[in-house]
Amino acid sequence: MVEGLSILNVGGHPKDVISYAGGTMAKHAARGDRVCMLTPTTGLALHHKAIDQYRTTGDGPDLDSLVEERKQELIDASAELGVNDVRFLGYPDDISVVDKRIVSDIADVIGEIKPNVIITHWPYDSSPAHAVATQMTLLAIETASTIRPGKPYAPTGGGEGVHAPQILYHATAGRTNIIESLTIRIPTMIIDISDVIKQKSRAMNKFDSQDYGEDSPVQRKLGEAIDGNLHAIHSRVAYAETFVAHNPEVYDYIPINEYGRKLAARPRDEALKSWTTMALSE
Repeated sequence: MVEGLSILNVGGHPKDVISYAGGTMAKHAARGDRVCMLTPTTGLALHHKAIDQYRTTGDGPDLDSLVEERKQELIDASAELGVNDVRFLGYPDDISVVDKRIVSDIADVIGEIKPNVIITHWPYDSSPAHAVATQMTLLAIETASTIRPGKPYAPTGGGEGVHAPQILYHATAGRTNIIESLTIRIPTMIIDISDVIKQKSRAMNKFDSQDYGEDSPVQRKLGEAIDGNLHAIHSRVAYAETFVAHNPEVYDYIPINEYGRKLAARPRDEALKSWTTMALSE
């Protein structure tokens, strides 16, 4: 077992780092690995409650307070997962384009924490903010491998080779449209998060600005639909997060997943009980 990992989890919006990889982060944080959550944008474009209020009353909101609210939601959600390293860069998200300043800021974080693994969106995600966040992250990996006066340096190997951090892309679709079908995502890694699904659910419910919350059915519905997905069912686990690895790994021998072998060896009735569990409906 590899321990002492440094993981950088990048999301286009504040909620994304939790919704796509929150369970995985909770497990690594509990194991003692270093986990850093990073979002480049404020996520104000998705502050549904403020938008609805503006449409109803026409009164302009206090944008600074809304930004702080979104930031605090992410901090509180990350803390629920046992993660205290949160990088909220605070750039506007009204126009999703590659920004050299954001690339440099992400590169600074990469240089500082020197991640073994970087988790981010699918490069061709049809949500522009998702895809652009990944483009900037890939550029930041290159940038972090160059010597910049006064900036932290990470020998990332230019994004390739054995010195590069492994990059894991979300295998879950960002939206439902024809563009998503053009580059089909087949996960190469499925993380069983059944043991932390309620912890992740509590974290997701911190995003009150996006209609989540203890009194809202949003997380219960999405948790079952997204984390209790077909990939989890086919793997015979209740809940899972799915990823696609960017780089091939190097091994001494053909790797065999011991955890998967244990799952396969379970009696059929035990496996059926596992993958049909719906913890969020309780």
